Amino acid sequence: MDPFAAALDAQYHAPGSAAAVYRPIVGAPRDIRVIRSAPDRTSRFGDGQIINASTSLEIRVSDVPSPQRGDAVVIGATLVDGVIVGGEAFELFGDPALDLERLSWACGAEPSDGS
Repeated sequence: MDPFAAALDAQYHAPGSAAAVYRPIVGAPRDIRVIRSAPDRTSRFGDGQIINASTSLEIRVSDVPSPQRGDAVVIGATLVDGVIVGGEAFELFGDPALDLERLSWACGAEPSDGS
């Protein structure tokens, strides 16, 4: 096994990671694992500053080969007979970016009502 892939798998099962369900716009939902972060970013606006509290999700390429804007990730959810149960829903926005080793995606996400 590729040592980078093995290290990444360990990271996706360490504290700070979570079980989730990936719900593409087209296709069936599937179980995945994500790493969630919420860095505060400061933007200048005139003479002031705006703090943007955004959510970033890291998703393994092996779980989701091609994430798309508008797809959803439901953190803490489970699939029961193909139906997503529970969890906190996020919609992907922007263009996902691959890491240097091309093993995981960094995706911007915003809270969603889950519909």
